[in-house]
Amino acid sequence: MARPFQRNVRPLDERAVLAGVYAARLAIANALAVAATVVRTQAEGLSWLPLAVLVVGIPTAWTIVSVLYSRHRPIGSRFMAAQVLHDLLLATVAVLLTGGLGSEFVLVYVILTAVAGLLLGFRGAIVTAVACVAVYLSIAYMQMAPALAESADVIELPNLAGRPTTILWSLSLTSMVFLLVGVVSGIVGRRLRSQRDRLTELEQELAASRIDAQDILDTLESGIISIDADENIDFVNVTARTQLGIAGLPSETAAHGDHRALGNLYNLLLQTLRKEQEEEFAEISIADAEGRPRTYSVTTTVLYDPRGKKRGAAAILSDLEQRQRLEELARQTDRLKAMNELAAGLAHEIQNPLAAIRSAVELIEADEPSSNAQTRRLMDLVVRESDRLSALVEDFKAFSGMRIRDRKPLDLREILDDAIEVERMAARGDHVRVSFARPRFRIGIEGDHNLLKQVCVNLLSNARHAVEGSREPQIQIRVGYENLLPELERVGPFVALEVGDNGVGIDDEEKKRIFDPFFTTRPGGFGMGLAIVHRIVELHGGMVWVESVPGRGATFRIALPRQAGMLG
Repeated sequence: MARPFQRNVRPLDERAVLAGVYAARLAIANALAVAATVVRTQAEGLSWLPLAVLVVGIPTAWTIVSVLYSRHRPIGSRFMAAQVLHDLLLATVAVLLTGGLGSEFVLVYVILTAVAGLLLGFRGAIVTAVACVAVYLSIAYMQMAPALAESADVIELPNLAGRPTTILWSLSLTSMVFLLVGVVSGIVGRRLRSQRDRLTELEQELAASRIDAQDILDTLESGIISIDADENIDFVNVTARTQLGIAGLPSETAAHGDHRALGNLYNLLLQTLRKEQEEEFAEISIADAEGRPRTYSVTTTVLYDPRGKKRGAAAILSDLEQRQRLEELARQTDRLKAMNELAAGLAHEIQNPLAAIRSAVELIEADEPSSNAQTRRLMDLVVRESDRLSALVEDFKAFSGMRIRDRKPLDLREILDDAIEVERMAARGDHVRVSFARPRFRIGIEGDHNLLKQVCVNLLSNARHAVEGSREPQIQIRVGYENLLPELERVGPFVALEVGDNGVGIDDEEKKRIFDPFFTTRPGGFGMGLAIVHRIVELHGGMVWVESVPGRGATFRIALPRQAGMLG
């Protein structure tokens, strides 16, 4: 694992620097108010009120305006240059009011130059240093010009006295200090800016890598949930949210609260984190959105940082029932394909002998019209059974040769409307209550209208026969974009169709063969209805399965590919 980026220098923060500038400015203004308006003015007999307004009021007002302006706006170079210029003027006023060259406030020029390097970079630092030198030398010229004109041996200024050459050397050294501070602060400012830009780039790369990693984790078929070193849940991928029935990151309270399944999983993560005891393929039961228990395989692991310190724990959840269901659907599809090939061959081999048998019986009846009643009854039976077998062979041929003839965009709601009307006509007098929560938005799919209508009719007919004998027979129809199987979302967006009943239900053995041709539990049935449903759904690139608990009805679910570009 790559070592984390280490910062030797703290990145530049202009707002933090400006906050220091504001504080220093107000401190200087108040110090200047004491020095200039009390001490100096008392000695010189000047009025202190105008000076107090000048050295305290104006800087305070400027600071307030600056804070309000920059509070919700980006800080630009012009704004920072204005701050430096204001403070240069304030420092100059402070120097002039407190003795000029001998003023204690000359040091402010050095501080101002250093701040300019941080705020304005190398060029701004040099410009500020040159401006400070120019102002400082101008003040020196104004104060020293009379003494130099008289060729005085000693120059006496407030807080400063000495030979002209000594004072000139002092001015030169002070100016060099200003320029040196400008160069150094400019270099430091440039380095801090470079450091900040590099840090910003790394943060963007880190954010992008986190987004990529989260996108990858969200596409996994397994659920992933993790906790940090403080035992707080910090990540749940999309599959885990579906499995656990949660919308976001559950809090620790929720983990220990009403959601029992999440509590069990959270406790398993805590045990892994605290004891470093990892689990492999442990089975836990988690209730789904409808309250039915589902079995999951859970593997936990401890997470470490690059220094080997524990930073959390993660769990991987695999839905065993969904995996088994998908495997069963795959096996069922393979089995039906093999039966389809067998049916095509048998249909061809059986149809010709059946036609010959029926023709032979008709010829016998024509040649021997005087046959007794028993013989004629047997001959009629042979003809009827031949016709029935011939119809069955035709179903075989239709089943094996079924294909999509007219693919076009369709609205599944309209197909269901037609199928419900057909079933109501066929079920007159059965008093079966059919409820269909018809969505207000279009349910877009692509396919053959007649074939998909046959799917809906067969499912409704199967449900109607399943509720025979129920005290309050009911059939519920749902359609929409619900996520029936998280694994299906890895293949593509699907439309969901559910047809449920409150009949006797289907046991596990029957569910394994429910879509096989000729398998039926209804007296007089051919056992082709659900096989045809499976065949048509398969032709449309979908999947069909049944969920049932004996005695509590059954629900047939179909997932059909959503129409391209259809978002609902």
